[in-house]
Amino acid sequence: MEQRRRRWVLGVLVLLAASLGGVLFVRRVVSLPIGVSDFNAYWSAARLFWEGRNPCDLAALLAMERAHFDPDRQVVMPTWNPPTMWVFMLPLAWLPAQIARAVWLLFNILLVLVSCVLLGAVYLPPRRLGPLLTYLLLAAFFPPVLLAVLVGQITFLVLFGVAVALFLIRREGWFWAGAVLILTSVKPHLVLLVGPYLMGYAALRHKWTGWLGLAAAGAACLGVLFILRPGWLSDFGGVLNDPPADWATPTLGGILNLYGAGAWVRYVGIAGLLFVPILLRWVEQVPVERAVALLTLITLPTTFFGWSYDHSLLLVPIAQIVSWLFGPLQAVGARWAVMGAIILVLIVNLVQRAMETNDVYYFWVPLAWGGIYALSWWAVRRIGDSRVSGVMI
Repeated sequence: MEQRRRRWVLGVLVLLAASLGGVLFVRRVVSLPIGVSDFNAYWSAARLFWEGRNPCDLAALLAMERAHFDPDRQVVMPTWNPPTMWVFMLPLAWLPAQIARAVWLLFNILLVLVSCVLLGAVYLPPRRLGPLLTYLLLAAFFPPVLLAVLVGQITFLVLFGVAVALFLIRREGWFWAGAVLILTSVKPHLVLLVGPYLMGYAALRHKWTGWLGLAAAGAACLGVLFILRPGWLSDFGGVLNDPPADWATPTLGGILNLYGAGAWVRYVGIAGLLFVPILLRWVEQVPVERAVALLTLITLPTTFFGWSYDHSLLLVPIAQIVSWLFGPLQAVGARWAVMGAIILVLIVNLVQRAMETNDVYYFWVPLAWGGIYALSWWAVRRIGDSRVSGVMI
């Protein structure tokens, strides 16, 4: 009884300290130009949605951004995210713009931290602090994460959705695992392969509650959309009529298009869906978390749209790499080769970011991490680790 009381007291004290820290953080950040840019567009669209207006109306968006963020702004920053983004950003739309920006910055930092802890619970050796601290350190200095935080990106909702889903699947919490995947709908192109794989995995395991959870979450979002903006389908349809197909993005399709291959090359990544049934056939040999890591590595360089801050999702396969470093590779020389490659890629990425090169030239980043993943996997297979057998990836 006494021990339980102490836990309650400790929990209350931690909650109070966290609340106080959050308030102080928000008050401090309100006056700093951090978390601006992309967040401005998200908040403006969500505010229009809350007011029952068209979140895709460029004139209304520009007026909103001028009124609440930059009165001298000449060019509107639209959003092409699916309408679920308006729903998820609603709580921030109820707040004054600058306070909402500070809250979103804090929330993004917490999303990264919680996502890493959950991914650590899925991938890393249990009850060992070293691997988790190493992983958190990598995340803290990972250039895509730093950039996404600074511009107020929404990518971390996708990372969080994948991390929570994997964590819950490991614990047979299928309904909520399916429900939380609705968060990935704000950028579905980033889970072009992972989303179908996880739902296919649930079907293969006859875990239909996972599908029910996703359907319930989707129905809830649809309810909010129709209540606040009955004409939302028409609004979003107007956006789809003018997609950013010619933008030079850091994907293979983006860079090939930049050098004249044609806009069609953007969509070659859809062919990656062929990997989904293959991995589902190997489901007994390839754990679900390892399949998700591999599919993430395939998706990021080949998807039809995405920016360098979307490479934050590389934290998923990076967790697997760290697991190998502190597991089967711990006592072999290949570990130093992998660690050296990680440090080199991070340094080059940071230097390139400091040089402010065009975003399209970051297409190499997921390819480099794919190479590190392949090197780690090859080393693990070579030493014949007992946990990697058959067609294990």
